[in-house]
Amino acid sequence: MPSRPLDPQKSSASVRTALFLAGDACFFVVVGVLATLTMHLVHAWEWGFLLAVLAGMALAMVVQMLLSLLVAPLLGSIESMVPSMVVAMISPMFICILHAVGCEPGARMACVLGAASGLGMFLFISIHARASRRWLATAFPGG
Repeated sequence: MPSRPLDPQKSSASVRTALFLAGDACFFVVVGVLATLTMHLVHAWEWGFLLAVLAGMALAMVVQMLLSLLVAPLLGSIESMVPSMVVAMISPMFICILHAVGCEPGARMACVLGAASGLGMFLFISIHARASRRWLATAFPGG
């Protein structure tokens, strides 16, 4: 079977896509880990549950916003700000839930929960994007 020559533009685009996706996944993991660690540290101050939740969420959102502003030139402002905002709101709440039921997770567990939530958001966005492209291709077959 004869081999087809590789299209250099197509392979270059696929490499850029892979690098973008890897950077996006790493960004979500970093946001999840840092936001969850922030909440963990605020709960460690033992200010009381309500004050810890309020202060932890405020600090987690500041961390997320600063990270998003740092990577916006690379990943784009909408692509970095909006999904990471969801990660920075949800992942710290795992620490709050565990504290509410009497469990005291350590810093390592906070990192694992943050990384899992960041990776989960990346997978959700990837699956949703693929389903949306498939739907658009069937709804508008001409392009």
